[in-house]
Amino acid sequence: MAKVPQIRGALLEEAVLFLLEKVGYQPVRAAGLTGMSPRVFRAGPSGLEVRGRGTWHQLDACAQWPYSPPFMYPLSLIVEAKCYTKNPVGLEVVRNALGVLKDISENYFTLTARRVGALPTQRFNYASAIVSTSGFTTGAAEFAIAHQLFLIEYSHVPVFEPVINAIMSIDDSCVSGTGAAVVANARNAYRMALFGGDYPAELPPGVTAKGWDILSGAAKEACTRIRGSYFGMLQGRWPLHLLREEPLPPEAFQTDTIKCRVVSNERGDWRFEPYPDQQTNGRSFFALEFNLPRAVAELVARSSNDPFEFADVKQQHFSYIDLSGIIGGIRRTVRLELHEGWLHEYLQRRRSEI
Repeated sequence: MAKVPQIRGALLEEAVLFLLEKVGYQPVRAAGLTGMSPRVFRAGPSGLEVRGRGTWHQLDACAQWPYSPPFMYPLSLIVEAKCYTKNPVGLEVVRNALGVLKDISENYFTLTARRVGALPTQRFNYASAIVSTSGFTTGAAEFAIAHQLFLIEYSHVPVFEPVINAIMSIDDSCVSGTGAAVVANARNAYRMALFGGDYPAELPPGVTAKGWDILSGAAKEACTRIRGSYFGMLQGRWPLHLLREEPLPPEAFQTDTIKCRVVSNERGDWRFEPYPDQQTNGRSFFALEFNLPRAVAELVARSSNDPFEFADVKQQHFSYIDLSGIIGGIRRTVRLELHEGWLHEYLQRRRSEI
């Protein structure tokens, strides 16, 4: 039987894909490859596969951005999730992700057309994101940053905690079967719960009554309760998944730039919210919960003092986030301008957790 952490990681990947759809991404499924090049994607024995320069690779979670900026190929995002209770994600996971990313990024095959000769296959700009519930080691963060792999952490994000708690309650008694099928069955059942309409008359294959109760109950409710899901890039380099229960109110974004502050509570939970002068009747328009991995924040602060490594982007210049998502039914990209010194305060609080 597959290990429980593998099953939990697969469920976390499905939750992330669900929230990616709210941002505007379109998940790529093995069962929905109609119209896509068979030289790039295919349905393999264990799910979606993508062709690399050397071999085919199984992708547990993949999503595409439907709109491409000028002079760029479409973006395909590969997601790998690790749902551990305590241990941070280590270097081996990040190193393996880089190997897959490098191989599929060098897939330069062509198709032979009867009349026009050789045509290039559909090309993509591939990016890789590794998400974690328990943080990352310094070595993993250093390696990821050096090779432009994105790290996202979900601990200390209150709106996401019920999702983690529900997934953590999945154990061996929730599934049945052997091998990779156990993980696939759990993943498919959770996907059915999140995206499906009518529930099946019988239990999904390989899932026990206890497992289905969790997946279709607490795990589904916790994820679907998050109606505000947005991705941001801090200073164009560091990814953040910004979450809230309700969608962002469109009236808060009459302009594309909003001045924000960064606040926290006693537990170490962090959120962005507008400056007081951008509130109405004393009520803040919105708050967005987030977590920047501590290992990443430490590296940012350390490298910001090296003018050769970080050029003129000093610590105090980590002053904006470009946020993308659906606001008022319209796909938008807006900028949250942040006050200087927030990263220093953030690090001080995160270090106190040790």
